[in-house]
Order: sequence, then C-alpha cells, then structure tokens
Amino acid sequence: MSKKSNRKSGKKKLRSGSSRDVHQQRVRMASPSTKEADAQEQDPALMLGGETRAAEAVTTLWVLSTLATAASLAGTLFFAILNAFMEKQEQTSLALEMLPQWFIMVGAITGFLGLMGNFLATRFRHFQAPFVVKLMSGMICALGLAIGLFVK
Repeated sequence: MSKKSNRKSGKKKLRSGSSRDVHQQRVRMASPSTKEADAQEQDPALMLGGETRAAEAVTTLWVLSTLATAASLAGTLFFAILNAFMEKQEQTSLALEMLPQWFIMVGAITGFLGLMGNFLATRFRHFQAPFVVKLMSGMICALGLAIGLFVK
C-alpha cells in the first residue's frame, strides 16, 4: 500500500487564516439557522454602539443644541442683513429690528447648552464621536455664546 491510500479520506485541515479557511467561515456565517439569528438579534451585548440611556440623551441634547445654535447664527445674519437693506429703503418696524437680537439670545442659550452637552457626551459615551465633529460643534457653540455675551 502506498502512503496516499493510508491517509484519511475527506477534507484537509486548513491553516487558520488561509484564504480558503476565511472563505469557508464566511459561508458558514452567512447562513445561520433562524434560531441562531433570532438569538443574535436579541442579545444586547452584540449590538454595535451599545450606549447607556444617559449617554444617548446627552448626545441628543448636544447635537440638537449645536444645530439650533447654527440655525440661530444663520437667522441672526439673515435678519441683520435684511434690516441693513430695509433701513435704506424705508422705516422698518420695531419687530423686524428686534429679530436679530432675539436670534442672538437664542444662540447664546443653545450655544451654552451645546458646549455643556459636548463636554458631557465626551465623558459619558463609550464610543466617542470623531474629533472633527466635536471640534466643529465646540466652535459653533462657542461662537453663538460669544456673540450673545459680547454683542449689545
């Protein structure tokens, strides 16, 4: 008998990490049974980005405050330009003159809340937001707060 006939028949054992081994693992993972799929969907430990409720609440506050501050800054700019244009044309109403100041006040309040939310989200979250997102949010909120504090 030759050596080949003495070998076990069947699949060869693959080296771990080889391309065939990885492909076979993908094929096995792609078709799990329905019971396994249901168990994986219900297991909260397998969820990516599983954050606490407090972290999600602070993140929501942070993002909404940043968006409100940006909208308030845009409103301030728009109504200030509108008032400057209308001043040359005719007498403006008092309500239209007050709108930029109202937007500045709202921007200062939401800017402060956004800065606090940025700090708290950094402290509470397990998976941090990208650095650029935190930086831009901080700059927008700080600008809204600074304009509210130092403009009329």
